[in-house]
Amino acid sequence: MSGLNGTASGTAAETLSGAVAAVNDKGLRLEGRDGWLNYSKWAEGLVPPARGAHVVVTLDKAGFVRTLAPAEAPDPRHSPTAGRETAIIRQTCLKAAAEFCAARPALKSADLLALAERMEAWVRREEA
Repeated sequence: MSGLNGTASGTAAETLSGAVAAVNDKGLRLEGRDGWLNYSKWAEGLVPPARGAHVVVTLDKAGFVRTLAPAEAPDPRHSPTAGRETAIIRQTCLKAAAEFCAARPALKSADLLALAERMEAWVRREEA
């Protein structure tokens, strides 16, 4: 099936999603992807997103952006680095608690773990 301008209708070829690394009036670049994604001249109603926004982009068969929609930002706690950061924070808090408890022989191992958990909670507290 051919459209009025000679292009095939229903030309969605690929869907991408991610955070916008850069944007201008001709297209956008997604984080972790090389090169720019240029807006199709046949796309209607495209509103350029803000840098850092999370979007879902549909490309036509020629690789031009046909549709652009906001996407939910991924939960940072589930990113690949979140597990590593948690481990580092916990190890640091455990070491500090062990050093504190080492000078206090009356404290038990349960006291050590409770202190490490309180230290971790303090490190992760939300700023008001």
